[in-house]
Amino acid sequence: MSGRTPVDRRSQVSPRGAQQRRPVSGYGAPDAPATDRGRGPRIGRIRLSPVRVMLLIALLGGLGFLAYAVLVRDQLQVPLMASGFAVIGLVFAAMAVLALAAVVRAGRAGRDGTAVMTALIGGLIAVAALMSLAGAVIMSLIWSGTRGA
Repeated sequence: MSGRTPVDRRSQVSPRGAQQRRPVSGYGAPDAPATDRGRGPRIGRIRLSPVRVMLLIALLGGLGFLAYAVLVRDQLQVPLMASGFAVIGLVFAAMAVLALAAVVRAGRAGRDGTAVMTALIGGLIAVAALMSLAGAVIMSLIWSGTRGA
């Protein structure tokens, strides 16, 4: 022989059963079983969670409160608008954080298109949050400037 060691003809990889499958994503995190994807109430493809329902209620309540503040004409209109903008800004900020978590989850699972679209939508939501909070600050500055008059 020319200095080579004999090759072992046996397979070096042990067979895996159905319980020991590797994750598809390749990042070491096990994929969710197909049965977990169908659990819980849904609207279309969107799964309803308590956090999402609370954010939706807070967003609708904040928009309604802001609409009321715009339509009412009295000395409390500006502070009501400031608090409405603040509530909407906080809701949008929480939604942006949830979008960030969804981007990370989609990226780790190898769903690049979902991660990009969620990042774009989350960025727009973050911009809306900052604009709403800026509106709240502006309304509070207007209110503090009109007290002495």
